[in-house]
Amino acid sequence: MADERDDSAEMAPSEEKKSKLSMKLIIIVVAILLVFGGGGFLAYTKLMGKKEGAGQEAGHEAKPKHEEGPPALVALDPFVVNLVDAGRYMKVTVQLEITSKKDEPFVKDRTPQLRDAVVFLLSGKSLESISGSEGKMQLKDEMLFKFNQTIGNDMIKNVYFTDFVVQ
Repeated sequence: MADERDDSAEMAPSEEKKSKLSMKLIIIVVAILLVFGGGGFLAYTKLMGKKEGAGQEAGHEAKPKHEEGPPALVALDPFVVNLVDAGRYMKVTVQLEITSKKDEPFVKDRTPQLRDAVVFLLSGKSLESISGSEGKMQLKDEMLFKFNQTIGNDMIKNVYFTDFVVQ
């Protein structure tokens, strides 16, 4: 019986040492993760901030921030383009919903760039790709992406087809 007590007494200190050692190891690992995570976040925010500032220093025109206000619609002149299919053409009239009426002059000033982007997008389409409601919805999504990419921010909320003819 005395041997049993000695064995249990000897095991307790070693288990206690293992427990303390594993707790220290966990604390060290968590501390290292916090340091690297915080450093990574700081580096990311600093680099992203410099990229935005670099564009303005290089002489690029500052883009307006999303200003709050009532949304507005901007009508674009009709687009008439040849489709990829021989002898087929398409006429589309589009209105853009923008985030604020205050952004309307900014969008109107970029109408030539917007029209150029849409002409290239539409002229690469086939009759099959734009047929049906699913094709038209995909085209709207592609146009919305292209418009916002051309302007440089997400001030265009939606694209509306007011005329859509394929012949």
